[in-house]
Amino acid sequence: MARPDIKEDRKKFLQALGKSTHGNGALRKALGWAESRYWKVHASLLEDERIVKGRGRGGSVSRG
Repeated sequence: MARPDIKEDRKKFLQALGKSTHGNGALRKALGWAESRYWKVHASLLEDERIVKGRGRGGSVSRG
């Protein structure tokens, strides 16, 4: 099965995030993604201001 494109990954990331704040580690585990895939999508959404960084040991994220 082919890997989903970045648009699909962005959609899944935002759906998993919902309207809450999540730790990066917990969200990545919930999505079942490798670190490289997670951080690529994270960076893309951060750049477009769809998400914002939060605090925490592993960092957190919420909608922008």
